[in-house]
Amino acid sequence: MTIHPVTTDNPVDPTRLSSGDYTSTVVLNRIFRLMLTMITSLQNVAAAQAQRLTILSKWQSAYSDAMAQMHTFSQGDGSFLTASSQSDNRSSVNQYNSNLLQTMQSRQALVGDDAKALQSNVNQSNDAVTQQSNLGTAILQELSTLLSEIFH
Repeated sequence: MTIHPVTTDNPVDPTRLSSGDYTSTVVLNRIFRLMLTMITSLQNVAAAQAQRLTILSKWQSAYSDAMAQMHTFSQGDGSFLTASSQSDNRSSVNQYNSNLLQTMQSRQALVGDDAKALQSNVNQSNDAVTQQSNLGTAILQELSTLLSEIFH
């Protein structure tokens, strides 16, 4: 069986199912499959980044909750450090809590900075998905226009 390439001298006959050289359409199909694979991969990346962003948000919230539970001891507050003779102990515990609070605040800020950077990456990934989807749509629209012109 001889395969003849589709040319202006040998056009496709839409009324017959004859064999021909349709490699150009196979290439288009492959391009669309690759675009779909790329868009799916980009969507998976964006979803993974968004999941990590959720983890960072929960981490920041845990720091906030822990810092809210920090206690400042004062005389007569009902704690075990209420006796006036325990003033030095109360002062040292409050200093320790203050240092711990500052450490937790700085770590919470670091997590917040990571979250902001990751949010920027998520936005870029979503933009890339949108751009690739728009490109695929534009190609399909062009092909639709070309095919309607050819077969009219």
